[in-house]
Amino acid sequence: MANRIGRVIQSYLGGAIIAVVVTVVHGELFPWVLGAGLVVAASFLLSLRLLSDDRVVTIAGSLGLLATILILAQRSTGGSVLIAATDAGNVWVIGASLLCGLASAWPHIPTRGAR
Repeated sequence: MANRIGRVIQSYLGGAIIAVVVTVVHGELFPWVLGAGLVVAASFLLSLRLLSDDRVVTIAGSLGLLATILILAQRSTGGSVLIAATDAGNVWVIGASLLCGLASAWPHIPTRGAR
C-alpha cells in the first residue's frame, strides 16, 4: 500500500514538473518547442500507462499536469499571465488535456504470458 501511494505521489509531482517547464517555455520558437513539450508530456503519460498496471498512477500524473497548467494559467496579482490566449497557449492547454484524457482512458493490454 505504501508503495502504491509513493508511485501516485511521484507521478503527480512528475506531471507537475513537466507542466511547469513546458508552460514557461511553450511560447519560444512557437511550433518547435511546443511540439517538443507535447512529445515530452505524451511520453511521460504513455510510460506511466505502459509501465504500471494501476490506472490510478496514470490519472495522478494527468492530474498533476492539468492542475499545474490550470494554476499557471490564472492571472497573477500583478496582472501577468504565463499562458496567454495565443495560438501557442491554446495548443498547449488543449493538447495537454487531450493527451491526459487519452492516456487515462487507454485500456490495459495484457502481456502474452498473462493469457
